[in-house]
Amino acid sequence: MATRRAKASLEFLLVNAELSGIPEKRLLKSRNLVQVDLIWPRTGIAKRSAARIAVFKRGKVDFTGEPWTKRVVFREDIEGHCGLAVAVTEPVSIQKLRRFLRLTAKYALKMGADFMEKAMVGYADIASSPLDALAAMIGEKDAPEVIAQGVLDIEDLPADGEEREVVVPLSRPLTGKEIGFLRLLIS
Repeated sequence: MATRRAKASLEFLLVNAELSGIPEKRLLKSRNLVQVDLIWPRTGIAKRSAARIAVFKRGKVDFTGEPWTKRVVFREDIEGHCGLAVAVTEPVSIQKLRRFLRLTAKYALKMGADFMEKAMVGYADIASSPLDALAAMIGEKDAPEVIAQGVLDIEDLPADGEEREVVVPLSRPLTGKEIGFLRLLIS
């Protein structure tokens, strides 16, 4: 009979990212959407998603100077091992960013209304609003293209009171060529 692993309440914070293998000159200073998915944090929860805007300068972004509220992507109970999936879009215009934010708000409000109707049966739909908004944009012809993506299995989680940095290698979607990374702090 298998033993059940204890749950650990953990935070996942953005540290920095680099896209060094990108030939696009547009990354000298650009706004990109970064989406981070937490895969199977615990039984019954297949995925949690978070998305935010990142301003890359010369292909690099440092999140450490930002307030905690902008750096935190997840605060979850984790049961056993889990994974991270990351996607970074091409530089996006202010108009596309505004559309993304409007769609996120639209889906959050829609999910909130459904949530109230179902008398607080679950919370997962509200958390999926950024993913739904990005999915809606991807269906459009002028949607931002994903230029870097990566996954990382996390089997060794930090113990209580410990911190651990993890690095998600990022590669080109079609070629698989490694072009950078996203670093997160788990505590």
